[in-house]
Amino acid sequence: MRLKQFIKCVLQTCLMMTVMWVVPAQSEKTLRMAVNALPQFLGHPFASTARPTVFTTGAIYDGLVKFDGDGNLMPWLAVAWENVDEYTWRFTLRDGVTFSNGTPLTSDSIKAAVDWLTSDASARDGVRGEIQFLRGVRIIDGLTAEITTTTPVPNMPNYTGSLIMVDAPRFRELGRQGYAEEPVGTGPFKVENWGASKITMTANKSSWNAPKVERLEIFAVPDISGRVQALLSGRVDVAIGLGPDERLSVEAGGAVSKGWLDPSVTAITFVTVHGGPLADVRVRQALNYAVNKQAIITNLFGGATTPATQGVSHQAYGYNPDLEPYPYDPDKAMSLLADAGYAEGFAFEFLAQTGLGSGTLLFQQVASDLARIGVTMEIRLLPASAYLTAILRDPNHGGAGAHAVIWPAWPTFDALRPLLMHSCLRNPAWHCDEAIQPKIKEALAEWDPERGLRLRHELMAYTRDSAPAIFLHESPEFAGLSPRVTGYRQMHGYINYNEIDLID
Repeated sequence: MRLKQFIKCVLQTCLMMTVMWVVPAQSEKTLRMAVNALPQFLGHPFASTARPTVFTTGAIYDGLVKFDGDGNLMPWLAVAWENVDEYTWRFTLRDGVTFSNGTPLTSDSIKAAVDWLTSDASARDGVRGEIQFLRGVRIIDGLTAEITTTTPVPNMPNYTGSLIMVDAPRFRELGRQGYAEEPVGTGPFKVENWGASKITMTANKSSWNAPKVERLEIFAVPDISGRVQALLSGRVDVAIGLGPDERLSVEAGGAVSKGWLDPSVTAITFVTVHGGPLADVRVRQALNYAVNKQAIITNLFGGATTPATQGVSHQAYGYNPDLEPYPYDPDKAMSLLADAGYAEGFAFEFLAQTGLGSGTLLFQQVASDLARIGVTMEIRLLPASAYLTAILRDPNHGGAGAHAVIWPAWPTFDALRPLLMHSCLRNPAWHCDEAIQPKIKEALAEWDPERGLRLRHELMAYTRDSAPAIFLHESPEFAGLSPRVTGYRQMHGYINYNEIDLID
């Protein structure tokens, strides 16, 4: 008990010196959350499906479908769907749903979303990259619409969790920036004030999925220790993006630590499109052999995960169970480097976000392992907004040779999802292997489940061997909760805001 009190006292004192938040007393239930950053493009519904964006947009908006904790597809704003022909899918919306401003949800929202994502203006939007095959929409009636695609998409419903529904007339009137500044959705909360480091929301009581608390406040706290301090001092109820090293502090301070495996693979993702050593497959394989992944998992993550065998997690359709991780073999790594003409080693720069806690230690350990074979990985940490701009928007990728972008199965739970993200189809692409593109397209268009699965297995084997990244491990995630919080779940990046409550 004395240890817990001491840690809590120290952390509270540090918090008063570093985080000067003023939280007025309120009779309403207010859920307060600390994340590493707020969305770079405010409330734009189609900006990104990545974190930290979805921590905020998930409170405001809904997509057509959703996945449960086991990766099973569930109806959401769409209650039914059917395949009309190989290029057409019909979706039926939930009746009686309204936006937070009282506008009814209709099939015109589907049209507005697809019209935007097929326009030139959306070329750099993250969701555009997720659903590149959209062609158009035909409205059948007020709640039914048919989405057409440029290519056959047998698992089209899986992609429509990213098809966010917007108030169509308002979205067309305000445009991208206006709607981002004044977002309106069907989700459990509506924005009251959007500040530089804090977003205040109130309950959307008319939502079909109304929350149990009256208010939501999301704070940007870039430093991981600051998020822990905020939790233990009672300034926030939830601290997201912690690491295993923070568990002791969280639990000793009287809070609750929560951990789970995210459906993604943590990786050192290579930028190969600009040439240089990393464009050589032998070099990329060498770097995979050079990293002791099991030692990292044991020492940094307490055995909470397993080494990655491929570029997708085990929850995804198409995961290949026959593949093995690269073994730790520095001698083989140095032999491959010599074959490629880099016996003396080389250097490259690696980009990552600030405030990653154990993630920073992870990258430092990778750099240490690579140094043993003569390869220098120079780590450059950037704030979240600058990092995302460098890797997602800059054709030169910040001048780096690698970055910390994960290989996620969400939001489609399909092994093709990370392959598309890390392929020639990405704009701007950081890795482009033309040899794999025909098989990706074939797998996307394959209606037979057995053949589709076989194609995905072949693609995952090819990707493992071509090594466009150092595949480290399936991604463990950690959060800290106040003992007052009940019902909290984080599924594939999305938080179940409607189920969270606070007890006295």
